[in-house]
Amino acid sequence: MADEWRVADASVRLLRARRELQELLREAKAGTSLVVVSESADVAIATPPIADSAIHVAWRQLGLGETKVRVAVIIQLAVASPVYDRPTIEEGIAAYLAPDSTDRTTCIAVLPAGNYWTRVFRGARVSAQLPFDAAVQTLKAGLGPCAFYAAYGTPGKSVRRWLVARGWDLAMTFDVGAPGRQANSSIGMAEARYYSYWEAIYSLPPTAVACIASRPEGCRAAVLAGASDDRAIPFPDIVRIDRRWWRRSPLLVDGQRFLADVAHEVGRDRFVSFWTSALPVDTALAVALKRPVGEWTADWERGFVRPIRLGPAPPLGAAAIAVAIAILVLAVVAATASRRQVR
Repeated sequence: MADEWRVADASVRLLRARRELQELLREAKAGTSLVVVSESADVAIATPPIADSAIHVAWRQLGLGETKVRVAVIIQLAVASPVYDRPTIEEGIAAYLAPDSTDRTTCIAVLPAGNYWTRVFRGARVSAQLPFDAAVQTLKAGLGPCAFYAAYGTPGKSVRRWLVARGWDLAMTFDVGAPGRQANSSIGMAEARYYSYWEAIYSLPPTAVACIASRPEGCRAAVLAGASDDRAIPFPDIVRIDRRWWRRSPLLVDGQRFLADVAHEVGRDRFVSFWTSALPVDTALAVALKRPVGEWTADWERGFVRPIRLGPAPPLGAAAIAVAIAILVLAVVAATASRRQVR
């Protein structure tokens, strides 16, 4: 019941915010592509200077200058005292309202700051305080799907349906860093010698496990899941993304940055051709990559997770002993045959 209330409340908030922000966006000076507002307990407040500065730095670092699709970010600061007449807002779950026929040029992101960042933004001293760069990285990730809309415009129908069917799990972040830099999954942080690693591996969908094993057919299936769904694009198109990695069971390990890495690999022109293509997703993506989707993804996955072997396999020590015994047997047989020939 609480989760249903949160979903409904987030939808109402986004639709109300769109109406309220339209006037603010009209009053913004020409060339303004990013608008930032804040609220706490449903009351609009001035955006803390640290948060405002961090989100604008994040925007510039992503290379998002003046864009055709504007982005409005609502930073929800945590309330100082608990509210008992409604469920509390969950930290880590962001909500996005994509452009549609009502407003084709604005994407809205609602980002709950949570208790820690609320205290930081308000200037409180916290233990083990993180640097300003950490706030930039947090808000950079929070731009999520809106960053893709700002950079590349509205996706074609086939790509948009595919992303909607998957909950935008392959485009959760627009940021591109070194492989493994953003690998916060339980697999990326665990070691194969520990039980927790294999527990995490086998809690994944079969296609994700196959992709970790560098099987192109598994990687292809993991990426193209949802591409054949002929579902209607919802209206309004609202996406809720849970950024807490321990709450997700990804179809592709570290897939939250997959499309950002594709864009970085193929360049803007080829990625825009894919993004706006009317072709089926598998065809459009293969054309952009100039390689089969499964093969490219298998290579990409190896940049984050060490490949595993699937199927029955003896322990390394047992295999070494077996090889040694086989060599010894061959040596004995060869020696026996040699003595017989001499006689």
